[in-house]
Amino acid sequence: MRKIFCLVVASVVLSVSPLLASSMQSIRKDLVNVRSKPALNSEVVFQASLGYPVQIEKQKSNWVYCTDYKSQTGWVYKPLLSNTQTAVILVEDANIRKGPSLNKPVVMQASKGEIYKIFDEKGQWVKVGYYLENEVIGWIREDMVWGD
Repeated sequence: MRKIFCLVVASVVLSVSPLLASSMQSIRKDLVNVRSKPALNSEVVFQASLGYPVQIEKQKSNWVYCTDYKSQTGWVYKPLLSNTQTAVILVEDANIRKGPSLNKPVVMQASKGEIYKIFDEKGQWVKVGYYLENEVIGWIREDMVWGD
C-alpha cells in the first residue's frame, strides 16, 4: 500500500510541476531583463535578446530562475519566455551542413553567439534555421551549440 501511495504522489508531482526538472525555453521579446531577484525593481544582471536560449531551473509565482550558456543566472518574468527551442553557437566558425554528416557539403558558417531556431535533432546533429523567418538552413553538430 505504501509503494502505491508513493507512486501516486510522485506521478502527481511530476505531472503538475513540469518545471521541477530543468527545461529549455527561449526569450520571446528583444532585450529582456534578467534580474537578480523575482521582482521588477531588482537589479538587472544581464539582458537577453530575442530567441536567446535559457535553461529553466525553478519557478516562483510568475517568475522563472534560469541559466544561460555562459552560466549566468537570474530571474525572468514568465510571460517573456517561449517554448520555441533555440540554440546559440559556441565556437568561432561552425559549419552548417546540408545534412547530418561531416560528408555533407557546408551551406553556411555560423559565428559564436549567433542564435538559431531548432527544427529537428538526429543523433549527434541538430537541424537549425532562422528564428523569425522560420526557415531551415541545415545541420550542425550538437557539440557546437548550446540549447538543444
